[in-house]
Amino acid sequence: MNRPSGTYPPLPPSPPDPPFPRHTPWLPEPRPTGPGAVSASASMVVGDRDWLGERLLERRVVALAGDLDDDAVNRAIAALALLDATGDDPVGLRLSGVSAELDTVLPLVDALDLMGAPVHATALGRLTGPAVALLAVADHRVAGAHAVFHLCEPRSPHGIPGREVEALAAERAARLRSFTERLAEACRRAVEEVAADMRAGRLLDAAEARDYGLADATEPGRDR
Repeated sequence: MNRPSGTYPPLPPSPPDPPFPRHTPWLPEPRPTGPGAVSASASMVVGDRDWLGERLLERRVVALAGDLDDDAVNRAIAALALLDATGDDPVGLRLSGVSAELDTVLPLVDALDLMGAPVHATALGRLTGPAVALLAVADHRVAGAHAVFHLCEPRSPHGIPGREVEALAAERAARLRSFTERLAEACRRAVEEVAADMRAGRLLDAAEARDYGLADATEPGRDR
């Protein structure tokens, strides 16, 4: 260190720099700051690499959970198309606590109807509204021991200008009728019966869903 000339008395020497601590398992090297929190859609965690989705696809499984949005449905449709094009083995569809609006479910129901490979669906938790059709239209359908099925009409859209209400109401009624017919066909029940149960908001447990025609079998609970 250079000292100013002519300083008297001379300045004391500067203390040495402290030694760097030796890194041990209890005092590791600092790690770079990780990315911030990422958002989660109705089906999978969204990240740079969807490792969970990749593992499920390797096992020919598509998983959906929560309130489905357009992004989750589009990815599920793409996954179903990929699995259908790459083999004839059954495709697993796992539904965990799924709810969705009518316009969100209809494209996914169409995709399931177009599958050449058989679809084996399992419902866990609560399936609400139009989401019950995702189990009903599968080739093999299993209801988890504690699954609950809520038959109810989809919610009406809000914030529509008055001049468009009548036209949109007629269009929505036609889509709802088409959906109800497909659900009734899958359950082998009369359309009027299914429509009445949806208006009443009927709740079904796993055994009742099997008897209703939503499922082929129930998954037994584990003995503790």
